[in-house]
Amino acid sequence: MIAGAVIVLGSCSAPIQVKKNSSPNVLLIIVDDLGYSDLGCYGSEINTENIDALANKGIRFTNFYAAPNCSPTRAMLFSGMDHHKAGLGSMAGRMIGPNQKGKPGYEGYLNSSTVAFSELLKDDGYRTYYTGKWHLGKNKIAHPNARGFDEAWWQESGTCSSHFDLSHHQNTPNYFENDAIQKEVPQDFFSTDFYTDQLISYIDKDKGEMQPFLGILSYSAVHLPIQCPASHIDLYKGKYKDGYEALRAARLQKQKDIGITDRSVTLSKMPHNAKAWQDLSTEEQLFFAKRMEVYAGMVDNVDDNIGKLITYLKKTGQYNNTLVILMSDNGGAGFNGWQSKIGKERYAKADNSIENLGMIGSVEFIGAGWGSASSTPFRLFKRHISEGGLRIPVIISGGFLESNPDSNYHKKLSNGVFNHQILTVRDIAPTIQEIVGINYPIKEYKGRAILPQTGISFAQLLTDDPNLSIHPKEEVFGWELFKRKAVQKEGWKILWIEPDFGTGKWELYNLKEDPTELNDLSDANTEKLKEMITAWEQYQEENNVIISNGEIIFP
Repeated sequence: MIAGAVIVLGSCSAPIQVKKNSSPNVLLIIVDDLGYSDLGCYGSEINTENIDALANKGIRFTNFYAAPNCSPTRAMLFSGMDHHKAGLGSMAGRMIGPNQKGKPGYEGYLNSSTVAFSELLKDDGYRTYYTGKWHLGKNKIAHPNARGFDEAWWQESGTCSSHFDLSHHQNTPNYFENDAIQKEVPQDFFSTDFYTDQLISYIDKDKGEMQPFLGILSYSAVHLPIQCPASHIDLYKGKYKDGYEALRAARLQKQKDIGITDRSVTLSKMPHNAKAWQDLSTEEQLFFAKRMEVYAGMVDNVDDNIGKLITYLKKTGQYNNTLVILMSDNGGAGFNGWQSKIGKERYAKADNSIENLGMIGSVEFIGAGWGSASSTPFRLFKRHISEGGLRIPVIISGGFLESNPDSNYHKKLSNGVFNHQILTVRDIAPTIQEIVGINYPIKEYKGRAILPQTGISFAQLLTDDPNLSIHPKEEVFGWELFKRKAVQKEGWKILWIEPDFGTGKWELYNLKEDPTELNDLSDANTEKLKEMITAWEQYQEENNVIISNGEIIFP
């Protein structure tokens, strides 16, 4: 956070007339690859004062699950159903096995069997805007304008080779405004700054309208390459010299102190590919520490931009009628390098010197050690169906909860609260629909056959006890991606991950007693293991899960 930073809103300062008793504005903020513990309000040392302020007047969720990768999570988010049914059974058009090709649910884009909640809000009279990473496929029926957005400035794929302007990309990025490809961007383009300003511009352009808005701000930060503007590059200089093991311990202690994590919780094991900090050379330690400094600056820059957006909404009189949802799309990213041929070539061409790290021309990542710290206290990170790959920070807040006595959802949470019950990304669309008063269509939408949503609205948390249990006790929750698979039921979980990250067989954990997956009970409790395998088979059948018979090659 830059001390004394001045936020300039330009022409975006005239108060907007908000229609009394209108449906709320909905602001959904997605941070890409943000780890469970990367926010101050979730245990981090990074200065995220604007996000923390939202958390302190809203609900923080501690047991909220995504998919282990971005495009499957986004499919669940928009559709309210499992990604194996929504078209992203694998990644968006990538790593699809021969036995998955051509099968329903594996189209590689948000398929026609889904209705995005954004479509329903637009039908109901909402102004709808999207800026940032999309990653729901290249088929035109899956583009933002086809899925309910009036205005969209969007990045089609999952990542690009630079968060800076086009002249610094090693390949042509796929940026669009609506359906027009963008071949030019401002010279001072940095993705986080630009996406925020573009959303403000869209909202401000219609400031004379009386309709509520849906605004989705989907950052490509903090996805690799780890980069941040010059203003943030040195904010955390020297902060990480003690290494990732020390950072994990410090974050866990803070989590316990603020109530995010139970005091009985112990840290998960470090992954096999994270070398002990003390075994690194002095030169390696300096280089690794610089990676984390850049990453922290990147998170800090996200927080500054969220502060800019909230300030704009308050200054223009819209914040008091705005519901804010902030989330990550999966666990923190802990991979140790580029694995595909294109990725390795990109890395070889980059200037990844310690002097240039995080700036134009570098394409670095934080690695397994810092990735584990990002997911504190949980096991592993993005791409895995362990807790560190699946659990995400989620905050529900905004003036709509505190300042609207005419609303059914008025709930002044002046000190913030925690919800420790299990919820999933599938639940967000039904929740938004209930709050704004929209019913999901039955069987058909605009002439096409559709599947039902399987998520459950948690809008009741905003009217009653904010720690209510929403899902039935006996509900089965499942995950599968890249042949890795897991299922959870009544606090028990089995998972399968190949060696060396897993055992290559079913592992069994009691998450109520062992949320960091330290004690595998598969040999000690064979009856529970058998029961959970049956639960997995139930999930697999109900959600059209096809395990790939092809080779998995990561990008």
